[in-house]
Formats: sequence, C-alpha cells, structure tokens
Amino acid sequence: MGSLSIFDILAFVFSVAAYFPYTKAVLSSKAQPTISSWISWLIMDSAILAGMLAQHTIAWQMVAYIIGVGFVIGASLWKRATIGLTRLDSFCLSVVLIAVLLWALSGDPDIAIMLSLVALIVGTIPMIVNVWRNPSREPLLPWILFLAGGVCGVFAIPLWNIAAALTPFVFLILQITIVLLVSRKFQSNEGTV
Repeated sequence: MGSLSIFDILAFVFSVAAYFPYTKAVLSSKAQPTISSWISWLIMDSAILAGMLAQHTIAWQMVAYIIGVGFVIGASLWKRATIGLTRLDSFCLSVVLIAVLLWALSGDPDIAIMLSLVALIVGTIPMIVNVWRNPSREPLLPWILFLAGGVCGVFAIPLWNIAAALTPFVFLILQITIVLLVSRKFQSNEGTV
C-alpha cells in the first residue's frame, strides 16, 4: 500500500461526492434504488476490499463505496423503501452469498476478488433490468460522478494484477452501462425531458 497518486485521490473524491446527491435523491423520493443490488454491492465491496487488503493493495474508492452504499441503504430504509425481492433478485443475492462462501472456503484473495466481482455483476442485474424498464428510477448526476471516479480509479491502478487492476475495470464497465441506461430518460420523440 504505497503513496496515493492524484488519481487515487480523485477516484475517492468523485466516489464520495456521488453519494451526496444520490442520498438526497433517495430522501426526496427522486430515486428508487434497487435495494437488492445495493445490498449485494455492500457485501461484495466489503469482500473485494478484504481481498485487496489481504494482497496488501487497496483502491481507496472501495472505502468510499462501502461507506456510501451503507448510507444509500440507510436512506432507503429510512424512506421505508420496500426491498421487493423478485425471483431475479433472490437468485442474484444467492449467487452473492455463494461467492462469499466459496471465498471463505478457498482462502485465496485472488479467487475471492474474482468470485466477488462475478457476484457483484450478477447482483447488478436487477438494477440494470429496472433502469432499462424505467430510466427515471435513477438520478444521472451521481452516476456521472461514479463514472468520473471509475475513470480515475483505472488511472490509479498501482499494479497490473488481479488484486489491483480487475476491480477498477469491472466497476468502470458497470458505471458506463448504468450511465448509458439512465441517460435514456433524456431521450424522447419530442426532444423534451
């Protein structure tokens, strides 16, 4: 865990900054987060950070993600958002829990990170489905900030190994996907929002 680069700092700052407007949108009922995805992310982000620490590396944006996801889940529960688990949600959460169990059994941090990322991708599917159906469920500004943090996170990769490099790339791909899906709410036949 060496010194922080400017990209480490920017990745952390953008990632933290994204949670302020997102949490505000949840509290003002302007966002309808897919709670099962956020719970999956909390579990997987924690597992990924643990795997990174076991490999003596860290992406500081992971710390921001864990704290921020906790705030989003808390704000959602405060607003009495229903978890509303569908079969897809239940399947995805099951995959997440199986990945955590397999990591515990393997004891290999690289396996932990890879399994956690697979589970994280699977855990994101309910959100992608919900945003595909209704892009207005998610606010765009926080996701642009997440994306900016993700780009900086890729530039901050200190070592080209599984522990340090794989997570930032996977997160960036998911962030790009969500930004593109949420951006669809600004498209209409009349050109209005």
